[in-house]
Amino acid sequence: MSTNILDETFGSAIENKVIPGAVLMAINKAGTLNYAKAFGMTGVSPDAKPLTLDSTMWIASCTKLLTTIAALQCVERGLFSLDSSEDIARLCPELAAPEILTGLDAEGNPILVPAKNRITLRHLLTHTSGMGRRNSRGSHEAASDDDFIKVFLVPLVFEPGESWKYSVGLDWAGKLVERANNNISLEAYMQQHIWDPLGIQDLTFHMEMKERVQQNLIEMTERVPESGDLVKGQNLFCPERIKFDRGGGGLWGSAPEYLKVLTSLLRDDGKLVKSRTLTEMFRPQLSPASKVKLNAIFAAREGAEVDWGLGGMYYVEDAPDGMRKKGSLAWGGLPNLYWVLPPGDKQSIGLFEEFEKDIYRQAQALQ
Repeated sequence: MSTNILDETFGSAIENKVIPGAVLMAINKAGTLNYAKAFGMTGVSPDAKPLTLDSTMWIASCTKLLTTIAALQCVERGLFSLDSSEDIARLCPELAAPEILTGLDAEGNPILVPAKNRITLRHLLTHTSGMGRRNSRGSHEAASDDDFIKVFLVPLVFEPGESWKYSVGLDWAGKLVERANNNISLEAYMQQHIWDPLGIQDLTFHMEMKERVQQNLIEMTERVPESGDLVKGQNLFCPERIKFDRGGGGLWGSAPEYLKVLTSLLRDDGKLVKSRTLTEMFRPQLSPASKVKLNAIFAAREGAEVDWGLGGMYYVEDAPDGMRKKGSLAWGGLPNLYWVLPPGDKQSIGLFEEFEKDIYRQAQALQ
C-alpha cells in the first residue's frame, strides 16, 4: 500500500509537471527496509531520457558530509585535532589571524578588526567559524592554493564560536585534509579512504575522470517563479569542469553511491569512522549563542528545536508528523537534494516530506 501511495504521489507530480523526476532511496539499520525507485525524466528537454537509479547529478552541499568524514578520519589518525587552533594555523596559516568585517568606510573599503578567538576544525565543520559564504558564482577555476585563497579567504562576520552562519568552512576543512596528507587532492583522499572501502565508483569532483558519471548526468531544471513552469536551467554555482576539489559542494554522483555512505554510518560498520567518532557526529555541537542563531533560521521550518552535529543538522527533539526522531542528522544540497540520518524549491520539499513520512510508516510497520 505504501509503495502505491508513493507511486501515486510522485506519478501525479510528474504528470502535472510539478517536478521532472525524482530518485528516492531509503534503508534501515536491520536491512529489512530497502526502498529504491526512480520516477520521471532526466529533465524537460525534448531529448530527456527516463530517470534511473544510476542517473548522476551535482550533489552540491551533500558533499559536506563526506568532507566531514574525511576530516574526522584525519583526527582519528592524529594528523590534527578538533579543537586546536594551533593545528589550523600550522596547516592553514591563512586562517591563523582572522579579521572581522565590521562595516565599510566612506570610500566603500572594508573595516576589519582582529578577531579575539581563533578558528578550530570544530568551528569549520559546524559553520561557527565566523566565515560567510562567497558572493560570486561560477568562479571555481582555481588551479593552485593561491587561487583557492582568492576564492575562499573571506573576512569573518562574527567571533569564532559565538554565532552560526552557513559558510565556506567545509571548503577549508577539505583544504586542511589535503595539506595534512602531503598535499594529496581531496578526490584522491576520498577515493582511498571513503569510496574504495565502500565499493563506490560513481562519485567524483571531476566528471571528465569518470566516464559513467558524465554519461549519466541529468540536466538542471528551473521553475519560472511567475508561472510555475519548468524550464531547462543552468548550474551557475559549479561548472562541470573544475580545477580544484571543493569540500563544501563540488561532488557529482548518483543516489545509490551516496546511500552507501549513509548506510555505513547508520550501521556503524567501522569502515569509515570509529564508533566513538560516530557518537561525536551525532552530538549537539553549538554554544548557546550559536544555537539561538541557528534556531532563529530553521526551527519554525523544521517544526522542532535543532542544533548542529558534525556533518549535518541535529534534531534536539522529535520532528512532527512521525518523521525525524530526536538525535537524527539531516541536510541536503542546493538543487533539491535531501538526506536524513533540507533550503530549496517548496514543491520539491513538500514531495520529499511525503516520501519521508511514508518511509517512516514502512519502517515502523517492520518493527
